[in-house]
Amino acid sequence: HYLLLRAKVQDEGFRNRDLALEFLRALLRAFPDDEEASIYSAHLLLESPNSAGQNEGRDILRRLLASGSVSLEVQVLGLQDAINRESWQEAQPFLTRLLAERRSARDLYSAYIVERGLGNNARALQYAKELYDRDTASDDGIAAYISALIDSGRREEASRMIESRLAGGTGKGRYYYLRSRLRSSEEQALTDLRSSLFEDPRNFNALVAMFEIYHKRKDERRAVYYLKQALAIAPDSLRLKRYEDEYAGLTIN
Repeated sequence: HYLLLRAKVQDEGFRNRDLALEFLRALLRAFPDDEEASIYSAHLLLESPNSAGQNEGRDILRRLLASGSVSLEVQVLGLQDAINRESWQEAQPFLTRLLAERRSARDLYSAYIVERGLGNNARALQYAKELYDRDTASDDGIAAYISALIDSGRREEASRMIESRLAGGTGKGRYYYLRSRLRSSEEQALTDLRSSLFEDPRNFNALVAMFEIYHKRKDERRAVYYLKQALAIAPDSLRLKRYEDEYAGLTIN
């Protein structure tokens, strides 16, 4: 309990992930079957910015999933890891149990992400609408619903909601990105994407969209700039990894 509390103080109080993990590793050396410490360690490691930390977290997650009784907390970790790797088929069994036993707002948002990744636009819209109806003030719910409307061809309805959010409210970065998806020209889309990144420089979707435009234009210097930023946020993204070799030899001036 002492080591676990010290880890939580470092993580939650001082935002010192590395020191928190030192205490957790010491705890697991003494008590390797401690589930709470294993879950906490896996959670921190899977959010690590480097692949070594993420791989260590996945090793712990695999051990947790191989145990006899898998808790909902472990299911959540498994689902989030699968989503981060864009492994949509792997995510589905975790999602099925979470929706059956809990069906929280977070689970509905994950369901929207997974179904969209699988290309099931109708089901994605269903989950996004349920999430939006549950809390019409939630930015996650609003953004998911707008995105699902765009995917389903309901562009006018999506546009009205976007303009309403841009006129007031928070989290404008995501709404500039969503508006870029409705633009009729690349230049208009680029203007919105730049606004999105001004509001939130780590908006993954906006970074990917910028990369895709410059990749299409064969502007390698700008393309690699946005590709590297996006990969720094999601190094396991299957959507982006196929471009790594193509741009591997290029540097940003």
